[in-house]
Amino acid sequence: MSRFNPSHNVLPIYDAAAAWKESCLLADGSALAQGGNLWTNTLLGELDQRFVKNLDAGGGDFLSKLKVQLSEGSPDCRQLMAESLWLTLLFPSNVGAAKKRENVLEIWSWSGEDLSATHPLLEDSVLEGIGSAGTAYNTHRWRELVFLIGALRDFKARDAADREQIALDPWAFSGWLSGLPEARHRQLIHILPHLLFPDTFERISSEGDKRLILAGFGDTTEKEIKKWSTVEIDRALLELRRRLEEEHGADIDFYQEEFESQWKNQTKNWLLSWNPSRWTWDTLAADRARTISGEKADNRWRCSSSKPREGDRVFLIRTGSPPKGVVAVGKVTRAPYEVEHWEQARADAGETMRFVDVAFDSVRDATSDEIIPLTDLQSREPGQEWNPQSSGIEVKDKAARTLERLWKALPPIVAGATALEGGPASGEASAKQFAPPLNLILYGPPGTGKTYRLKNDYLPRYYDEAGGRFEFVTFHQSYAYEDFVEGIRPVAENGTVTYEVRPGVLKRLCDRARRAPDKRFALFIDEINRGNVAKVFGELITLVEVDKRIRTDPSGNRLASCKGLEVTLPYSGQRFGVPANVDVIGTMNTADRSIALLDSALRRRFRFEELTPKPELLESIDDGQGNAIDLRQLLQAMNARLSRLLHRDQTLGHSYFYHVKSFDELRRVFAREILPFLQEAFYDDWRQIRYVLADQAVVEELQLVRARTQSAAVLFPKADPAEIGDGEAFEISREDDITADAIRKIYEPPE
Repeated sequence: MSRFNPSHNVLPIYDAAAAWKESCLLADGSALAQGGNLWTNTLLGELDQRFVKNLDAGGGDFLSKLKVQLSEGSPDCRQLMAESLWLTLLFPSNVGAAKKRENVLEIWSWSGEDLSATHPLLEDSVLEGIGSAGTAYNTHRWRELVFLIGALRDFKARDAADREQIALDPWAFSGWLSGLPEARHRQLIHILPHLLFPDTFERISSEGDKRLILAGFGDTTEKEIKKWSTVEIDRALLELRRRLEEEHGADIDFYQEEFESQWKNQTKNWLLSWNPSRWTWDTLAADRARTISGEKADNRWRCSSSKPREGDRVFLIRTGSPPKGVVAVGKVTRAPYEVEHWEQARADAGETMRFVDVAFDSVRDATSDEIIPLTDLQSREPGQEWNPQSSGIEVKDKAARTLERLWKALPPIVAGATALEGGPASGEASAKQFAPPLNLILYGPPGTGKTYRLKNDYLPRYYDEAGGRFEFVTFHQSYAYEDFVEGIRPVAENGTVTYEVRPGVLKRLCDRARRAPDKRFALFIDEINRGNVAKVFGELITLVEVDKRIRTDPSGNRLASCKGLEVTLPYSGQRFGVPANVDVIGTMNTADRSIALLDSALRRRFRFEELTPKPELLESIDDGQGNAIDLRQLLQAMNARLSRLLHRDQTLGHSYFYHVKSFDELRRVFAREILPFLQEAFYDDWRQIRYVLADQAVVEELQLVRARTQSAAVLFPKADPAEIGDGEAFEISREDDITADAIRKIYEPPE
């Protein structure tokens, strides 16, 4: 039933709402004052005059303006406003119970009477909230109060039979409420029906979420559902709930991960397979330990399908030898891509292998941990293929929900050693040994995972038992040919300075690679666009081309059959060529310098792969009060504004938020990384920064960067105002002062 809440006990809230319906809606009594009569047409009419028709759109917070508006009102009118606010605050959990109680008590105190802070209907259990109502519901609460007062005036003006039918019949209540003027724009048309009829209406305050749910679980598009009435939407939701609860044999909540993933992000689910007898998963123990500690384990995995996308959910099933079953879950972090086949003959014939990159958030060792047995899956969901011949088949929605539920029901893992068993990563080093050389540049905005990809995806392929077959260098403006290829360096010996030719980083690596032609080597160049590429590479700009590479024997001598190029180096006079077993992999940050400015000679000789921000890899975090902050929507909103005000190359990458697990960590990232990035990107133009943060649209308490007028008359007494003029000063919120609503309003701005 829709009153089911997986996070906490909400029965006291529904009891409070039922008490209000009985004493205030059906009668004219009071929720907080024993024996009082507050919810009368007369007092509602007074509130209409004092508040609705006397709105204050000026500066100041809600309570200070409300006090002025009600200053001429009767004591009962002020108490009615306190109870009205109490009613509208029963649902939202994104406002703390203490703050709700404080506001209600303050408004009540304006009547000249005291209300006990220990009143049963002001307890934390009543005021902790049922679900998030969004930022706008809080920042523009006056709009909801205006609607509530108008709705109750309409209700109280009806005859007794009509009032009773509306109050007792859930569909009559919903039809009446949603049929009032301006109703479709108000969240109360979703909140009040749920509070009063929690077994009929969903715990959802947004029509947008309701439409997405129906579209995600059905065949009707969201565009078509927009044409439905509120009652039609709610009836369809009730029918959907009954079907899903019958299917799962238990109460459900649409915000549980196994259900939310199907409607909110429209992600798909995929089954990857692993046969230990065919692939050795060398990092199984390390990956298991990493996920036990709360980190993600990044891997690449064979995938026959080309359809998975970043953010899709993946399940890894162990096949081949027992025990068989699902051993890991995670998300796709890179869509399917092709690499050369690991067999040289097949690679020469142009054959490739398809992989996806996966971040596992939970890994189990079937030899020591409990897993989801293959037999259980086959008996529970016989319509799904569970023992595929290839890795990468789609998991149907119902089967995916069953999988999620079974995975969460597994007992916690007991940390300890695991057997080393195999996965597709095992063949990765050998797969690249005889493949054509790779010239690759990863480019994109900061935080999109360029350096991360270098260190975690490519660099491990060049490790061996001797400390690594690679060199890592970062280009900068003063980096030169002498550092990269070779140059003359002074040497002091016995008081005498002599000069000798010293090899640069590339030449040193190539010399090693010549003597080990059966192994692959790599040069990693971070920030490649920050150096003068033409001067740094010199004549080697030609030698790095794939078809200009040389091949050598184990002695380092060039093979007679080799058609590659060599040149005579200017300092040493040696013949030099770039071996075919050397890969050159670089990164460039497009926020620093556009790719269009990169040396054209380099652009012709390298393959470029763009890494863009991937909000779909992010999840929501808890703000510390049981409410979500959607990191995905947060990044999307800021990047949309950055793209409009600057350029798509100067957006924020997902890695800024990828490892954020708590609200304190999010505040730290904003204060120490996001705000400094914006300051640099906009050259201290704080007005533009405020646009990105949506600070210009909200009250001061929700602003991260506040603008203060500087009066010329105050700063410069007796100076000519026309000559100097007023100015603006900007104040940045301290890390500890950043609130959850101040961040939420970036992607969920008030109306």
